Amino acid sequence: MAAIGLVSIDNYDDLIEKKDDKQVSYLNSLITTLISDWASENHVFYKRINSERFLFVAKYSDIERMKEEKFQFLTRVRQVAEKNDLPLTISMGISYGEESFEEIGEVAQNNLDIALVRGGDQVVLKEAKEEAKPQFFGGNTDGTPKRTRVRSRAMSTALRKIFAENQRIFIMGHRYPDMDALGSAFGVAYMAMMSDKECYIILNPKEITADIQRALEELKKYPELERFVITGEEAVNLSNEESVLVMVDYHKPSMSISQAVYDEFDKIAVIDHHRRGDEFPDKPLLTYIESSASSASELVAELIQYRASRRSQVPKFITTSLLAGIYVDTKNFTVRTTGRTFDIAGYLKNQGADTSLVQYMLSTDLDSYLMISELVSRSQHFREDIVIAAADEDRVYDSVTVAKAADTLLSINGIHAAFVITKQPGDLIGISARSTGKVNVQTLMEALGGGGHFTNAATQIKNSSIGDVENQLRAELTKNEQ
Repeated sequence: MAAIGLVSIDNYDDLIEKKDDKQVSYLNSLITTLISDWASENHVFYKRINSERFLFVAKYSDIERMKEEKFQFLTRVRQVAEKNDLPLTISMGISYGEESFEEIGEVAQNNLDIALVRGGDQVVLKEAKEEAKPQFFGGNTDGTPKRTRVRSRAMSTALRKIFAENQRIFIMGHRYPDMDALGSAFGVAYMAMMSDKECYIILNPKEITADIQRALEELKKYPELERFVITGEEAVNLSNEESVLVMVDYHKPSMSISQAVYDEFDKIAVIDHHRRGDEFPDKPLLTYIESSASSASELVAELIQYRASRRSQVPKFITTSLLAGIYVDTKNFTVRTTGRTFDIAGYLKNQGADTSLVQYMLSTDLDSYLMISELVSRSQHFREDIVIAAADEDRVYDSVTVAKAADTLLSINGIHAAFVITKQPGDLIGISARSTGKVNVQTLMEALGGGGHFTNAATQIKNSSIGDVENQLRAELTKNEQ
């Protein structure tokens, strides 16, 4: 059985940016030597197709052997890079099967795209069959920022074109939305307003957390914006052939606020900052996933920045909601922040974002604080630097409270990963996972059916108990240590 693979140097442009010709020549020689040695060891035929890409062909039996070794080549590249003081990592997309080479090659290319969207430094392996599930290896370092201002401007233009070709714009976040989902939704709605289009934001009144409730109370002061908010049932009735659905802050269809709404649309755009997983919309019109961004609100605010004229003033509620979304996902600018994050925050502040209102929206009431304290008190060490807090089986917690409990545990000195397991609405058992970066919680949550970021992830499991889910988590942690 044949296998086709593509190798990408994740951050080649950054590596050569400030190097002279001699240094670039040495770097290319180093990369070629690494690839050549690996190919020789594994009986792989390879060819360099451009400065940062290699194509290779191999027998599946050789790929199977590399898979059993968990593609140790990724680790070897990182070790050589560290010795040479280079931020060098690679990604691979590999496919195999009995199908035509054309089909296998297309799947391999798609697998590489997934690996890069997820942050690089990993291998995505998938058989060239529609029903096959991709397998992920590596991903043990946080993603290198790949977003450029040129790409952001291009995405802003592409989104504007999609809006121009449609009459009604529907925007939907994930179930039990947080301020990042709400803020980015209103940001996209503002861009639809700039295109003189009807726009609607879909919320489920039964899945509103405390911070979203406070935001909606504030929204009542802006009746021209409040009318955008509708239910899933209303969205299904209002949609027509000239409608498009924009998914914000998530990309897994199963996480939609309304599955009926998602199923209603053929035209879909995705704006997200979570690492891409296996589940994904089929042939979306636009995919803007940047795992290096702090939040969906950061991505949307940057898109607005390229659309808005100097004379236009973004409504205060929208700028404040976007800033609140950034606050939530960066934990008050302490994690996953880049220079771009602060630039966008400054832009929103200049546009009238109210930081005192952000603090009010994100504040914790006494009951929630006591629930957080109770969860923290139930924590136990899995090992010295990893803690697991398992809640009582009979008590239901909202996702915001659970996330804050995980953040609190992570703030304790010496803790590098924290997991909080609770019963959630809808007969679900949820895990909220946080890490300082020394543990990849994203891959752990993916193994349990969830996903997220390298340092911030979660999952929800149906038809289980807290005890069973804790045992599954401990088993994955043990497997991860081996």
